[in-house]
Amino acid sequence: MSQEQDFKKLQQKTYRSYHQDGLIDIIIGLAIIGFGLNIAFDNAAFLFMGWLPIVLYVPMKNRITVPRVGYVKFQSSNKIVFGLVLAGLLVLLLGLFVFVISGPELLSKEMQDWLQQYYLLPIAVIAALCFIGGALLTGITRLYVYALVFLLTFSAGNWFNLHPAIYVISTGAVIEIAGLWLLVRFLREHPLPVEENAHE
Repeated sequence: MSQEQDFKKLQQKTYRSYHQDGLIDIIIGLAIIGFGLNIAFDNAAFLFMGWLPIVLYVPMKNRITVPRVGYVKFQSSNKIVFGLVLAGLLVLLLGLFVFVISGPELLSKEMQDWLQQYYLLPIAVIAALCFIGGALLTGITRLYVYALVFLLTFSAGNWFNLHPAIYVISTGAVIEIAGLWLLVRFLREHPLPVEENAHE
């Protein structure tokens, strides 16, 4: 029984280490910065550039993380939680979509004005829910912090009447810096095994 508990603790430690490389944070930060640059310059190319690193996530994971801590599979219980969260988010997004395409006649003039002025706040709420869903799936608790950062920066940006690009890029920069810091720390704490270094 003790050996089984020790093995589970080792699995949990490896699982936590697997997600402490900062790679997902870096990719999320770049995507948000790209969204902010698109707002600032009205150029969709920045959106494409921001999301492009997603295709590099798996190769980077295999190159940086797997040689240091091994490959980790998601636990089945987390898959169930993820399915429930994802279903809830899809229902929410579908509801918002139907509400918007129903036509402005369903909205009062005050609501139309509010949506026109604070249109990024619903996006911030959806993004925060996505972060919370990701935290429930992976157990990466810092995603809860990112959800809070999203809500606070977007709310503060609207409160102080800042240009949307400023607080969107600032949000992405916070996550990007956190990701880079995590990556540097991960590389220091998990050097390649000697046999891996010998092949370099």
